[in-house]
Amino acid sequence: MNETTTAETETETEEPELRPTYAPAALSMGIMFAFWGILTHWSMSLIGGLMMFGAIWAWMHEIRTTWSKTP
Repeated sequence: MNETTTAETETETEEPELRPTYAPAALSMGIMFAFWGILTHWSMSLIGGLMMFGAIWAWMHEIRTTWSKTP
């Protein structure tokens, strides 16, 4: 196999590069708030649950939009 065919194959199967995002940090903070709410007050758990939902949505939305831009 020659080098040009290998180079063409590598560029076709290349995955898109994801940009850095704050979603994983927000997700971990939401988990922390949810568990903190178990010890303190139910409203903290509610805030944590909302943060987790928002972080997962934002993260998946970022991945979906990045993948949809690839040819």
